[in-house]
This record gives sequence, C-alpha cells and structure tokens, in this order.
Amino acid sequence: MTAVVLACAAQAVYIVAFVMFKTAAGRMRPLAGRRPLHSFGLIVRSPRWLLGCLVLMSGFALSAAALVTLPVVATLPAYGLSLVLLLAVGMGGFGERPTSREWLAVLVTVAAMITAALSVLPGASETLADTLRRPAGTGAADALPPGRACLVFVPSLVLPLWMFSMRDRPVSGRHARPLTGIAYGVGAGVLLGATEVFGLGMAMMLAGHRGAAVLASPHPYLFLLAGVCGLGLLSIGLQRCRLTIIVTVVTVTAKAHLLLSATLLYGEPWPHEFPRLALRVAGVLLALVALTVFPRHERRRPTPRTPRQTTPRALTPPAQTPHKLPHPWNVPASEAHTR
Repeated sequence: MTAVVLACAAQAVYIVAFVMFKTAAGRMRPLAGRRPLHSFGLIVRSPRWLLGCLVLMSGFALSAAALVTLPVVATLPAYGLSLVLLLAVGMGGFGERPTSREWLAVLVTVAAMITAALSVLPGASETLADTLRRPAGTGAADALPPGRACLVFVPSLVLPLWMFSMRDRPVSGRHARPLTGIAYGVGAGVLLGATEVFGLGMAMMLAGHRGAAVLASPHPYLFLLAGVCGLGLLSIGLQRCRLTIIVTVVTVTAKAHLLLSATLLYGEPWPHEFPRLALRVAGVLLALVALTVFPRHERRRPTPRTPRQTTPRALTPPAQTPHKLPHPWNVPASEAHTR
C-alpha cells in the first residue's frame, strides 16, 4: 500500500515540475536543438527551471522507491489519474482547449494504462501479493552488463539526437512546417523513460545494500546523460507547444518504454496465462494507438491583421519626370540624318 501511495505522489510531483518547466520556458528566448550550447546556457540561467529540475528529481526518487517492489504495470493507474490533473491545470492555468481528437487520444491513453494494469490481477492459484511482487529482486540491476544496457540506451538516444541535429528548424514564414508537438513528446518521452529505467536500477541497488557499487555500474552515467537530453528536448517542446499535448505524449511514451525496458533489463514479470497476457499486450498496443490518434501538428494561431496606413491621394505629390535636354546622342537616327 505504501508503494502505491508513493507512485501516486510521484505523478503529482511530475505535474508540478512540468508546470514549472512550462512557465520557465515561456520566459526564455527561443530555444533551438541545433544550438545546444546556447540553449543550455539559457536553461541553466533560469532559477525557475532549476527549481523545477529539483522537483522532477524528487518525483523520480518517489517513483523509483515504489517500483523497487511493485511491477511497472501496477503503477499505471496512477499515471492515468495524473492526466486528469494535467488537463485541469492546462485548461484552467494556461487556457488550453483540447480538440475532440485530442480528447479521444487521452481516453485511449487512459484505457491503455487500465488495460495493462488489469493484467496483474491474480489467477486461480495466486494472491494479489504474489502478482504485485518483482520476482527478480535487486540482483538484476547489480548484475546488469554494459552491453545489455546499451541495447536500451543507444536506440533511446538515436531518435532525439536526429531531431536535435536535423529536424529542429525554425518555424516561421508562410511556407514553414507546422509545429510537431507529437514529435517533441515522443523524443522527450523516450529519453525520460530511459532516465526512469536507469534510475530504477540505482534504486534497486541501493535497496539491496549495494550502494558502494553504484558508481561502478553504468546506471548513474546513463541516467544523467538521458536526463539532460530529455529535459532539453522537453523544454523546447513546452516552449513551442501546449502543455497538455506534450506532457500526455511524454507520459505514455515514457511508461511504455519503461515497461518494455524493465522487462529486458530487470526481469519485469509478465503473466503466462493467455487472458492476462492478452491484456498486457493489448495495453501496449493501445498506447501505440494513442500516439497515432494525437494530431501530428499544432493548430496554427491566426495572426492579427494590421491596418494599412494609406496616404490621401490629394496630399501625394505628383511624380515628376526628369527633363532631358536635347543632345545629339539622344536624337533618333532618322532625325539626326534629316538634320
């Protein structure tokens, strides 16, 4: 029960941190992934952003403490409930109005999390305590080889880096491409999901009294690298797009990534009976469907027309043509011959 409370508290802390990032990014000069050093300098000079980073780290700590004993899918209903709080904050605090398609995408997201969470219900010969236990224990994180960690980290870094270097173009002008909030959300969600994965590994090692071996493992270094890149891309997305779209896409992407990566690295338990296995797979597929339902581009804001300043015709001086003096070279050839 304590782990469930920690998971719910972590989601509330996440929402607070995202709001702080949104307000901080709105006060910064334009951030660009193609200028990482310049953007990093703008970010670290913002006290509100740094405070939001500390709040987010506390959310990571609460979530990792819950996931040490609970499977990832057992905490998914808390993530679904946090989306309700997110919508209330976005609509009340930032004046955002989701479209019908965006409401549908949020409902599919919540359905995906609830469907996956139903797969932890006990079977005929099990109890709820048996299904809510991580059987691999803390030894899986301690014995994690670097090669397996790279199987999770390298793909998590390829897509966001491609966005930073190739696709992050200024959006301006008549023929500019629309803002892609879904792309920023997926890129930041993949990186923040990897951050949660390696943060969970550190928490599992600390819970197993292996704190001295944490620095010798790949967990803290991959945690920091993925976290810095993820927060940078998140800040760019929050500056350009709406809070509800970015955070919802980040949440569903990060949790799906965490579920699949924890299965590979730490032996996340999956059910063997077909009905519960079908629920788990259906939850993952619904999460993918939710990402496709979200609009690919942000709505264009209409630009106000400025009235033209016209000069009265009567006050405009008439155009004067310069008077040319007759010159032998200016005389047509026929007239010159006559003369």
